[in-house]
Amino acid sequence: MIKIHARDDRSAEHEAAQQLARLAVQYDPDLESSTAVSLEIFPSAQCFGQKTRDIDLLVFYGDFRGADRKFTTSRGRKVQSLCVTIEVKGHQPHQIEFQGAKCSVRYNGELHDVTAQSESQKFSLRNYIKNQPKRPRPPWIINLIWLTRMNTASLPQATSNIIGMDVTWRDFLEKCALMDGGDNHGKDVATFFGRAAIRGVTEIFSKELQASRIDRKKLEGITRSVLDRQQYMDKLGSQLLIFRGRGGTGKTVRLLQLAYQSYTAAGLRVLILTYNKALMADIHRLLKLLGTKQVVGGQSLTINSIYSFMHRWLSSLEIIEKEQSDFLENYQLYKQQALEMIESGAITASDIELAKERYSADLRWDLVLIDECQDWPANERDLLYRLYGAERFVIADGVDQLVRGTEVTDWRQGTKGIGSQVVPLHKSLRLKASLCQAVTHFADEIDFSHWRLEPVHEAQGGKVIVVSGDGLSEDLYRKLTDAAKKDGNEAIDILTCVPPSWVVSGVDGRKCSVVAEKMRQWGYDVWDAVDPENREAYPTSVSQYRIVQYESCRGLEGWTVVCFGLDQFYEHKLKNADISDESRGDLFFDEGDTALSYAKKWLMIPLTRAIDTLVVHVSSEESNVGLALRELHRRYPSDVIWESAQKSDTERKISAGMK
Repeated sequence: MIKIHARDDRSAEHEAAQQLARLAVQYDPDLESSTAVSLEIFPSAQCFGQKTRDIDLLVFYGDFRGADRKFTTSRGRKVQSLCVTIEVKGHQPHQIEFQGAKCSVRYNGELHDVTAQSESQKFSLRNYIKNQPKRPRPPWIINLIWLTRMNTASLPQATSNIIGMDVTWRDFLEKCALMDGGDNHGKDVATFFGRAAIRGVTEIFSKELQASRIDRKKLEGITRSVLDRQQYMDKLGSQLLIFRGRGGTGKTVRLLQLAYQSYTAAGLRVLILTYNKALMADIHRLLKLLGTKQVVGGQSLTINSIYSFMHRWLSSLEIIEKEQSDFLENYQLYKQQALEMIESGAITASDIELAKERYSADLRWDLVLIDECQDWPANERDLLYRLYGAERFVIADGVDQLVRGTEVTDWRQGTKGIGSQVVPLHKSLRLKASLCQAVTHFADEIDFSHWRLEPVHEAQGGKVIVVSGDGLSEDLYRKLTDAAKKDGNEAIDILTCVPPSWVVSGVDGRKCSVVAEKMRQWGYDVWDAVDPENREAYPTSVSQYRIVQYESCRGLEGWTVVCFGLDQFYEHKLKNADISDESRGDLFFDEGDTALSYAKKWLMIPLTRAIDTLVVHVSSEESNVGLALRELHRRYPSDVIWESAQKSDTERKISAGMK
């Protein structure tokens, strides 16, 4: 059996897949009809959430015929199963350079390390497979480079993972056997443990990613043309552009809309930066649905975390080692060191351009888009401006939705006269009118009255359900799921937020939420992003319920949002307020008032994630949050519904653990 999984039959990757399939069938005709031998090829396979996302060809091969029918290498090894990544390069010979077995190619005069890219694909694929919901065991992965315009005689004589334009299927299998370093220790080449293992991994890539109704609405908004009718687009790349608004005003969607149009219509290389990995996974999923790619030397659209992006820059500028073990611990120090070296001239503009040339796939960008910029430290802003110029930035300013500190960073500082434009956003594009009004009333109730969000009155409806006692019940989720599906939504459109006290260690030692544990017992499928490894990858099915910690909810949304232990989360933030040294040095600084303001700001973030239904669970009706919600219910009983229940065993355990 032979199968090529592809939608676009005009791409270079699909043509390479067809060529490889032809070579295989010419050598082994059984591949066309026998079920005992199979070849499946995925052109343009993508490993979202990984450092290297795109794989030109992903090849799975399995031969379960008798030993006498299997291919035998020149060293006497039988080839039974293969998992191969292939980086395809159609460059002319004069554009290709070798240093021993290392291969590099030129894009627009810039040298790109293909060997490093190929190695990175192998590790990305392994991590991507490992982080899938069912957590299958990754196979041994063989990574090859296919130079489709250079013959074998011109390739390095040293042992390498490179194949040429005149490769045969026999050559391909020989090369794979040579590169195999699996568990068989020189015996048969078997990168998978049986047919079921091959099937389990191929299903990951053959499964079509489905879009929910909310996804489709987002995609329609993102793909709607803005280039001809938005005045700020005329100055894109020549001024700093700022979208400013509170949660729910559509900042992230506007960033994605602009990014997509710049990528498709203008052919630009566009990078989105965030520090929120749960949001990163959500955007990765949208980019997958949109079919975007990250192409070396060509138009690209991708998202990255600020930490991994800065790690690449700092290692490229030789501030840190590539495997710097204390990078996150001393992140602030390394950033400041790089900034001072640039300002002093120790790192020159030529050094920066050379780094971009050497690592063009990761560092050369036409536009850089930043989400929730108000949270980013000033030295991060200054360093990014010196690397790219402020005119290449488009940023979303969440006004007072601070997460990483209590000082708001003004991104118009340091623009050196290039100009900036602020696009103010006041109306709630997410929350339905009644829900928006209820959240605004809650802000008044907790004396956070400067917080305002204007409802769009055409978007009628929305409600708040307050649950005290046993919030974690199957009956609750069944009702929420039925209501969501009645409105045409799916399980993935229900977002659940939990406080740190609701995170435990699972039987395998990985972090999980008590909500996920309970939902799995009920037979529900979940994407539990409290686990850092799960947070690297996006949900793969519309039947998965999304669960995140409150710290990761910003930028996300759901038709229905469930906030568990909101009073516990508020107390946690009150006790652990992130107060900057600059604030502490203020003449009128009051630690209690500053911590209170910090905790209140945090409360408003999860409360603005819902479109239609907001479920707020409180452990105690007598807590500050509980009392505020009780008063809100008294004043607006039709918009704020109160439900009480007995505490569950899980609730009692959590409460006991906090005492």
